[in-house]
Amino acid sequence: MKTILYRLICGVVMGIGCVLPGVSGGILAISLGIYEKMMLAIGNFFHSMKENVRYLFPLVIGCGIGILLTSNILNLVIEQYEIQLLSLFTGLVLGSLPELYTEVKRSAVRIRWRHVLATVLGLAFVLLFALGESSVSSNAQVTALGIPGAMISGAILSVGTVIPGISSSFLLVYLGLYPAVIAAIASVLDFSSLASGGIAAAIGRLSGSIVPLIVMAAVFALVSLFIIKVVNRALKRHHALSYAAVIGFVVGSVALVLPSIIKGITWASPVFFAAGLALSLLEYRIKQRTEIRNAAKPDESVPAEKETERA
Repeated sequence: MKTILYRLICGVVMGIGCVLPGVSGGILAISLGIYEKMMLAIGNFFHSMKENVRYLFPLVIGCGIGILLTSNILNLVIEQYEIQLLSLFTGLVLGSLPELYTEVKRSAVRIRWRHVLATVLGLAFVLLFALGESSVSSNAQVTALGIPGAMISGAILSVGTVIPGISSSFLLVYLGLYPAVIAAIASVLDFSSLASGGIAAAIGRLSGSIVPLIVMAAVFALVSLFIIKVVNRALKRHHALSYAAVIGFVVGSVALVLPSIIKGITWASPVFFAAGLALSLLEYRIKQRTEIRNAAKPDESVPAEKETERA
């Protein structure tokens, strides 16, 4: 029961990371210690279906709860506090860099040129989105999610959830689709419509978003299945290089939105940035201590195991 509850909470946290700008669902999964096992469970879903369903079900439910609740909250405050939110989650994302560097060092005896190259290529991959700036600048005021936007959003959400370090929300903000995606997801459980017009009003709001949401979910699933296969193979064969590339993803995802933060900067922006950075580093510190304690447990249990074997 405790492990099920923990995975449910992890799912909620990942759901929040999928929606909030600057937070990578993949990075949160790594921080929570479930990323690689989750990827294996999805990638080999039909090999041990019963066990994989049992493992993934709490994560899926929790993720749905996190997405719905966070979308409704953000839908109410994003217009007034967008720059402060972006500053906070920029700090959170940059605070994950020490953990990613630790993952590189775990598999690499020392940092070599190929690790640096992987980081540069990861950065370049994310910055490729900047090449389309002139063509997507007109999407800055998009408030209703259409079918093309739903397809693009589903693919981006998949990339940000599966590949650690890429913030899908940051990319959606850059493409001008973020407000429309948040509004569409929030319509599934629209607290404001329920309060003002009851169930009929909430259903009426949902009816306008149901088709784009289905399209977005379908594209998300299809793209995720493909990416997970690639990620599992990369993590298994090239662990250090994979995490070196993720460092580039992190820096690139921040670089895309940093101009927006600078343009609308206020006195509160550095405060929110520092708070996000501190929270991320604190989480990393706690994880380090947990790993040290867990590493000591097998040594303590060896005598007990030997006694069991003798018996």
